[in-house]
Amino acid sequence: MTEGGSIPKEFTGDGAGISPPLEWKGAPAGTKSFVVIMHHFPHEGDPARWYWILYNIPSTVTSLVKATKGVGVNGSNCVGPDLAYAPPHSKGPGVKKYTLTVYALSAQPKLTVTGKQLNRDAMLAAIKDITLGQAELNFTYDRTGVVSAEKGGEASSAKPSRR
Repeated sequence: MTEGGSIPKEFTGDGAGISPPLEWKGAPAGTKSFVVIMHHFPHEGDPARWYWILYNIPSTVTSLVKATKGVGVNGSNCVGPDLAYAPPHSKGPGVKKYTLTVYALSAQPKLTVTGKQLNRDAMLAAIKDITLGQAELNFTYDRTGVVSAEKGGEASSAKPSRR
């Protein structure tokens, strides 16, 4: 993925639904761990929806492979019951903007909740005073053709007909 680009279908609910690869560099001195959060705002003024919280990532880790497992601890997502990455899969058509943020921390977060209670707001509160730096990757996903096809309409990526 590139800044401002579209997320490949493989990492969405219309594809394999696996977590995307992510790489970062230049962590501030004193970094002890990282947190990754993926979110988006459905509409202006709406609260954020979060799709991935991965925390307690060791400071020696500077990348995550696609379908990451065995690195860090997963928090909740706002989509389903699993403590895991939840792929973008909006119900409506149109381009949606998502943000992946990597937070460099001076210590492990001291959490007051875990599991399903560990939402984006709780994590942000837990890392507020220990965040040394952060980097964002903004990307989009557009299900217009998929949603049209699901509703029986013509998908925008329809194949040409034979004559």
